[in-house]
Amino acid sequence: MLQRTSVVDSVKVRTVSFSSIVEIGDATYHQAFSRALAVQRQQELFYGTEGVYEEYDVFKEPIPLIPIIENVECHFENVKPIIKVHHIDITGISSSSLLQIGNCRHMYTEARIKHIRQIEQSIATEVGDNLIQLNEPSQLGIPTSESPVSVTGTDIMGSPFSGVGPEQEQ
Repeated sequence: MLQRTSVVDSVKVRTVSFSSIVEIGDATYHQAFSRALAVQRQQELFYGTEGVYEEYDVFKEPIPLIPIIENVECHFENVKPIIKVHHIDITGISSSSLLQIGNCRHMYTEARIKHIRQIEQSIATEVGDNLIQLNEPSQLGIPTSESPVSVTGTDIMGSPFSGVGPEQEQ
């Protein structure tokens, strides 16, 4: 391990959360793993079926680790054996992150995060010769629950438009 001394006059960290670490000193090995599924909706409506990691490829796919097959020779000459920092000011450390003042010989970190935003947006789309204003997330190609879908909006002339999805047709 590199033999350098870290000198920090002051450290201010406001928040440390979700398995994160503030470490002062040297470490031989650090391994961190975090996965998060963030579902954001304009309305506070949740069905209880959200949050199954296995349904999303981002949590199942292996992370490709490219093997190092060439010999690398390094030489370090530390003219000054001290790393000096006056002040560290951090707002937050989250999701298996690490703030370390010191050395670490081996480190492996992994974070997998899937953000799903189902926000009602107002967009215009052409249907036949009409321009229809769409306001529902399901019309934007955003997956929603299995509940029926209704379509409301206005056409290009401002006339109201409404319809039902195939689940509601009789």
